[in-house]
Amino acid sequence: MAEIVSFNPNLGTVTIAAAPGEDISGWTFESYSKSGNTASYFASGAVDTSDPQVSASDPSVIYYTSSFGLATGNQRDAVALVDENGNVVEIVGWGNDPSYALVGGSAGGQTVDPSNDNFAGDNDQGWYAKSPGSSWNGNNGSPDDGLPDDLQPYAPPCFTAGMLIDTASGRVCVETLRAGDVVLNSAGDTRTIRWVGRKRIEFADKAKRDHLRPIRILAHAFGTGLPDRDLRVSPRHRIALSDPWYELHFGSRDVLVAAVHLVNGTTVARDRDCKSVDYVHLLFDQHEVLISNGLPSESFHPGSMTIPGLEADQREELFQIFPELEDDPVVFGSSCLPTLRGWEARLINDHFASLPNGCGGR
Repeated sequence: MAEIVSFNPNLGTVTIAAAPGEDISGWTFESYSKSGNTASYFASGAVDTSDPQVSASDPSVIYYTSSFGLATGNQRDAVALVDENGNVVEIVGWGNDPSYALVGGSAGGQTVDPSNDNFAGDNDQGWYAKSPGSSWNGNNGSPDDGLPDDLQPYAPPCFTAGMLIDTASGRVCVETLRAGDVVLNSAGDTRTIRWVGRKRIEFADKAKRDHLRPIRILAHAFGTGLPDRDLRVSPRHRIALSDPWYELHFGSRDVLVAAVHLVNGTTVARDRDCKSVDYVHLLFDQHEVLISNGLPSESFHPGSMTIPGLEADQREELFQIFPELEDDPVVFGSSCLPTLRGWEARLINDHFASLPNGCGGR
């Protein structure tokens, strides 16, 4: 089922839709650009499977977004999706010429043409998008990425043991908290913990389970005191950031961003040296922003994809407290702040890098 459903040559981003459980590890993209009257292969790159996303209203499709150098000539350009065995799964072309042959690479000898349902069109706005299962019909230009508005992480977001959570009586290590304990949210209001989940993950082989490795955020990565000491969170744990610049670009001053989307290799990076990690979930009556090590970030947000990521006994505990979640995982409600997508988060990283101290403010 895996197919390309959204891309933007100017931003260099491509999104694949796949079925739950469909293994696309080892798949690649190949890029083609104008060469005479054809389009020639010029680059390839791996499909990024580190941050799967799912729509809360339709968990039957998993979305994977990759950063990849697409051609930007907008005349005879194309991208091919290639599986781990070198088989071409799909070709999508775009530009002001609707019909041309591909030369070189895995897709060499194949043709982009509207009759093949593989020509997306010619769009000055940059985005091309379609619904999963539909065709590239030459009119797929879009003002945005066309993805569902309610995408959320495919795996549960978590704190890690050792992080300090703000409470009315001071900071408390997250792993010592229990259901019934009271903490403070980012507004300074008290909130009672309804459920606590824990999971230890071992990394005996550094090359395996890499997508589960925590993200390390150095002190002051997002401004003075944000955080005020190093911390680690799961890759899909969403950090709350606030800045007038965000309102200008995303329509909200306050946003949530998955930690994995903030990785810059220096102040925010995947911890590849840890041998194990203890993840901790904190659940409240509603989705909250808490303060951990001085940095605002989210509480556990149960949904159609985060709940299946829990252990069986944890799901049973959760359903005893919130029985309605067993039949309707989305009844808990939406997240407390807008969540940015990967390509939007990259704009934030660029914004941070442009500031005098290389970091953002609250």
